[in-house]
Amino acid sequence: MSTAYINASIYDSKYNALLIDEDYILDVNTTEEILKLLTPSDKIIDLKGKFLMPSFVDSHMHFVEYGNYLSNVQLADCKSVEELLQRINEKLQSSSNKWIFGRGFQEDSLIEKRYPTKQELDQLSKNRPICITRACGHVMIVNQAALDMANIHEGIQIEGGKVHYEEGILEEAAIEYIHHYFPSETLDSIKEYMDLATAKLHSYGITAVGSDDFLSITHDYKLVLDAYLQSAYQQKLKVRVNEQCEFETIENFEEFLEDGYTTGVGDERFKIGPLKMVLDGSLGARTAALKKPYADQPDTSGYLRYTNEQLEDFVRLANYYNMPTIAHCIGDKSLHQALMIFEKYLLENNPLGYGIVHCQIMSKPQTEKVIKNQLYCFYQSLFIDYDSKIVEDRVGKSLAKTSYPSKTLYEGTLCGNGSDAPVEDPNPFKGIYLACTRTSIDGQRTMNLSESLTRKQAIDSYTRNGYQMLDFAQFTGKIEKGYKADFIVLNQNIETCQNQKLLDTKVLLTVFDGEEVYKDDSFNL
Repeated sequence: MSTAYINASIYDSKYNALLIDEDYILDVNTTEEILKLLTPSDKIIDLKGKFLMPSFVDSHMHFVEYGNYLSNVQLADCKSVEELLQRINEKLQSSSNKWIFGRGFQEDSLIEKRYPTKQELDQLSKNRPICITRACGHVMIVNQAALDMANIHEGIQIEGGKVHYEEGILEEAAIEYIHHYFPSETLDSIKEYMDLATAKLHSYGITAVGSDDFLSITHDYKLVLDAYLQSAYQQKLKVRVNEQCEFETIENFEEFLEDGYTTGVGDERFKIGPLKMVLDGSLGARTAALKKPYADQPDTSGYLRYTNEQLEDFVRLANYYNMPTIAHCIGDKSLHQALMIFEKYLLENNPLGYGIVHCQIMSKPQTEKVIKNQLYCFYQSLFIDYDSKIVEDRVGKSLAKTSYPSKTLYEGTLCGNGSDAPVEDPNPFKGIYLACTRTSIDGQRTMNLSESLTRKQAIDSYTRNGYQMLDFAQFTGKIEKGYKADFIVLNQNIETCQNQKLLDTKVLLTVFDGEEVYKDDSFNL
């Protein structure tokens, strides 16, 4: 049985109807012509002028970790330390889990403008470990029970990270250190996180992601890989995933490659993508690596997580197997390191697809070099809302003026948008709004307005470009005959509506591989 979607307003098309059969689009035409193709057993869905477009892509997120985040205490909208502690306490009272996890707060969004303290967490429980993570994922606050469980003692030194023992603050590699002591994940728990994340992404109209998962909630990358392979094979994975592969050691990476995995291995639902290297921390936590000290905290310039030699060992090995590397670079010092190493292995026009994730603190010459080398840019317009209030304080006015150069990069190389979820809520409509306006949601702050994307550029950064960067564009991402039936129906035309209206956009229907995987309760077919 085929299904016709008629009387639609289709993005970037002169037609208003399509016909799908199983998981492919059979035809796109006028409603009159599509109706002529139907048999009595076919289904007709009258969209009555609703806007239909390809489903969204999140070019960089942490899919499994996002599901894990949804299963724990969510702190993103907390307005005070008191509210944050209350949510943690509610979880303590309602859960029998030994470890309690929370994530999502920004200390400068709290009334007190500070981190919660180890002592405050100790007052909630001295026996059960409590770990709460800043939204960026690069700072964690823990109680004494968590420190004791992880054998973290006063004066401990952890390479690539820092422990502030009295405050219970862990930074960078110190967070990875404590991860080893967390309760072990299983195939079933990882699949549960995938299901939670999938349902939320479908509600946002997202059906494809570039995802860094191998080290996000476990140090056993094989467990995550097996969960993906099983779910894809059983057709239970309802999101297309290009895995951005991160490894704890180069020995793990060698093992992975020797097992036959490299970029492109996989199928239409799950495939191996690039090697992912995290070179520094975050701007908000002041752990991003800067060439000069932070303007508002001159005693630090952040962290580089690898020496040049260590980074090059990974990149050289990946390149030998025709596997590109993408690098998490938030500070200009980490970007300098990535560009220096990449240029030793890049071929003209970057056919493998080397890239930069985040593209935040950048000098003008660095931006020009990224474009010259045609590096893929995995950026997050969603960061503008929060970072617009901190960027000048962190790096100074001069460097802030050349940072987050979204339009310059978009017009010079291949750029895809995303959320870095669970760092940000993966709402593409908010992302499109911020990409177009470069103005905070409350209207109080702007960031380099000359770098605003046009509406079409913003939409394409969440659709066409993302599919191309993640190697799915050969069969999906367009409303055209012969392409996979991955599309969404919205309550308004986001191509033409006012900027402010973007924030009110609602997904009415999400179709993945021809299957209706999400329908809003208000949408009557």
